[in-house]
Amino acid sequence: MRVLLVGHDFDFSAGDGISRYSLEMYKGLSKHADVRTIATGKLPRPARALFNINVKDADIVHLMYPDVARVNKGRAKMVTTWHDLRMFHKYLEEGQYKVKPRLIERFNIANSIIRKWTIDNYKASDGLVFNSSQTQKELKGYLASQKVYDARKASAVTTLGVDSTFLRTRPWDGDRKDFVYMGSIHLRHKNLSGLLHVFNKIAAKHDVRLHIFTFSPDAQKLLSDNMKGLGNLSTNNVILHYRVQDAVVSRYLQTAVAYLQLTKHEGLGMSIFAALACGTNVMVLKNSVMPREATKYVMRLSADDVARKAGQMAENPKPAPKKAIEYARSFTWERTVKETLAIYKKLL
Repeated sequence: MRVLLVGHDFDFSAGDGISRYSLEMYKGLSKHADVRTIATGKLPRPARALFNINVKDADIVHLMYPDVARVNKGRAKMVTTWHDLRMFHKYLEEGQYKVKPRLIERFNIANSIIRKWTIDNYKASDGLVFNSSQTQKELKGYLASQKVYDARKASAVTTLGVDSTFLRTRPWDGDRKDFVYMGSIHLRHKNLSGLLHVFNKIAAKHDVRLHIFTFSPDAQKLLSDNMKGLGNLSTNNVILHYRVQDAVVSRYLQTAVAYLQLTKHEGLGMSIFAALACGTNVMVLKNSVMPREATKYVMRLSADDVARKAGQMAENPKPAPKKAIEYARSFTWERTVKETLAIYKKLL
């Protein structure tokens, strides 16, 4: 089987969930097929609409994300992975923190371009892969509203795997301290401000720290700006870890009181699985939108209740339940690759 993967990058240079997915899929699929890659991550997103790929000598062309490029698939079958629906949302609502957005963003020109070719790629796809049940539900609803949804397309939910570093981490049975968050902080739906406001309440009564692991650009400035006015927070108890390896993350995550995933919307759920796999309890916001498979064993609470519960847990910390740990550890990259290969074989 000859497979062409088209993605942002295949070396984890972006450091986000999609970048990780592309890398792991390349490594896993290469054990079962003849795999080639094309990376478009160095191009501005609107410019990728002008980047045409003519597929030759491939049985499957797989887009790691629907807006990576325009594709003339030829005789190949095309599969597209969907991680979320942000390409359909306004830049100013879901984009980065920008004081003066560029004109192309203010007038939504970039999003219009991206939306058009994303839908074109959807129409051209023979198979669809969704990273979560939530993404599948939202995409179906959106495309149905645009009158382009096609129920005949082969599709499957292939939940992303937990990195092997976290799977090798033994659940901790010693003393636990501090809290952890890992992921982007420059996107509004990641709710950095909300996370810091909650931790400000925790820090008012407890001598604990919040460790933030991120690959986001301008992370230190973003953190400093959002800490202003929060009197219980400082660089002594809010610790930024920028672009560190998983082995470092796992050591902190393993001994944490809890993992705080206070995002408003989550399409992946990878960090939730990683935390549970390390034996650490996870807390999310009650009104957040997240994949049901990622939230099966988490604590869903209001922002006020998160602060109160986190304080109680800091005084008497306990590991995550054994069934939660076993459940999270079942989501491996081998499983993701196997389920993706099943889609390929069905199409061929």
